[in-house]
Amino acid sequence: MIRIIAIGFLLVSGSMYAADEVVPTQRVGQPLKVTEIYIPGGEVKAKPRRDRQPPLMVGILEVKPAKDGSRYDIEVQGLEAGKYNLADFLEAPEGSTLPAIPLEITGELPPGLVRPHENEAGELPKLGGYRTTMIVLASLWVVGLGGILLWKKKLPVADGDATAANASLAERLRPLVGAASKGELSADERARLERLVIGHWREKREDIASLPPAQAMVKLRTDPEAAPLVLALERWLHAPANTTSTTDIEQLLAPYAS
Repeated sequence: MIRIIAIGFLLVSGSMYAADEVVPTQRVGQPLKVTEIYIPGGEVKAKPRRDRQPPLMVGILEVKPAKDGSRYDIEVQGLEAGKYNLADFLEAPEGSTLPAIPLEITGELPPGLVRPHENEAGELPKLGGYRTTMIVLASLWVVGLGGILLWKKKLPVADGDATAANASLAERLRPLVGAASKGELSADERARLERLVIGHWREKREDIASLPPAQAMVKLRTDPEAAPLVLALERWLHAPANTTSTTDIEQLLAPYAS
């Protein structure tokens, strides 16, 4: 009976002492360390935080034995402003009663700190962003490409290029035919010579206009105007003739002069 009365006296005196003490206070989110908290009876533990509802996060840092109980160093972090009893967040052994441990969590700034200015309304950025930027860049690219093409089109043509562009078919064929007569025609030049000859007669002969190149050359072997040059080219391919005169070449090119 005397022991129960003594414990009751300690609890009442502890509560009175706590009331006289300054209540520990800390800002929201900042750690608060409460030390030398005497709690009679068996060892207490912090209640597990199973969800986000409790406004305090409590952790016991150190437990020091004391007469008929223990002294505790406890760290608290407040998540919501308000006045709390730390005992509500502790678990005592069955049959034990915890004394009130008041503390306060505030949202006020400490003395000397200036509150930030209120946000002022400003102009919103113009709409557009990435899509508008890409459209503008694509437009500039098209305009630049068009300018380059027009500039190249207006460039003066070199004398050699102008002469080649204005030359007649016979004039373009003459150096190729001369090289063919001597067996000095390369594969690319021979292909070019055949294209010029076939292209000329496709414009003049409807019967070969749609024929493939090989069939067109066969057809031209029997054509009165085209045959002389075609047969001469085939003959020179197998047996070049270094004695072919300029007059002979001009006669072969006569059908291509007009």
